[in-house]
Amino acid sequence: MSQSELNIHASPVAEGVRFQVGSATAFAVRKENKDVALRIRREYHPARDGMERVPFLRGIVRLAGGAFDFLDGVSESGQLMPQRIVKGRRGEQRFAELFRISPSALVAAGSALAILFLLGGLVIAGPWALARWVLPLLELSRPAINAVACAARVLAILLCAAVIPRLRVISRLGMYRGAINKVLNTPAEADGQILREKAERAAYLSRRSDAAFTVTVLLLSVIAFAMFRTFTLPVQLLVRVLVVLAIAAVLNEALLPLENAKPGPWVDALLAFQLWLERRMVLPPHPQMVEVAVYAYNAAKENDR
Repeated sequence: MSQSELNIHASPVAEGVRFQVGSATAFAVRKENKDVALRIRREYHPARDGMERVPFLRGIVRLAGGAFDFLDGVSESGQLMPQRIVKGRRGEQRFAELFRISPSALVAAGSALAILFLLGGLVIAGPWALARWVLPLLELSRPAINAVACAARVLAILLCAAVIPRLRVISRLGMYRGAINKVLNTPAEADGQILREKAERAAYLSRRSDAAFTVTVLLLSVIAFAMFRTFTLPVQLLVRVLVVLAIAAVLNEALLPLENAKPGPWVDALLAFQLWLERRMVLPPHPQMVEVAVYAYNAAKENDR
């Protein structure tokens, strides 16, 4: 079973997963009492289903649809009151009590600040300052300055892709992503259901990774931005949006045959960078996380019409 063969879209949410199988979307989260809360939403996506069959257009849908699925899952699952798994260390608990907030909120705020620092400082401000004040002192040409700044930004993005998934709050999403991959890598039974025991033994990494696809599109876009320069801000924004969409469209067509091919030396070599990103952003899940993912998939599969 693979996402390319079935109309399946899945994403991790706060202490749970979102599984869309055909016309049914299931949201499952682990609650404070350790029970699994489930919500089913019936809806049809004829436009998205049709666009996913059109070459090149399906790459744009993959990029935008992945972001929409994640935001939709976070919003919908939050209403199910998921458990607060991050209790905080002793110092964090005392600091949280001082300001009358929960340790989970404190840790989440700290993770958000760390992400803002990594993205804003390393990816945006750092290369900009390097190109504005440091590199001109070396009397480099403008193309050389752009190339060095672009390389610095690419390295910063790769560093963020390796560090951010290890943050305490974000790592839970990576573990639930691993649970989703286990479900997708498990052969279904005759009735279409997934057995938890088999899912726990399946691989937690996937050859088809929407997260790795998004990061690759971002990296290639940064390189393209350094090559195309415009004079006015509106034109520059338009050009950059079109460049991102074009890269997503072309990259997806290049990856699809490799993601659906049987594993082999050449296929693994061509997918090496994608698999490297997948290992950075996906973590081995806890068996209870696999239970939540199996519960969500089976519920969505059962309610698909």
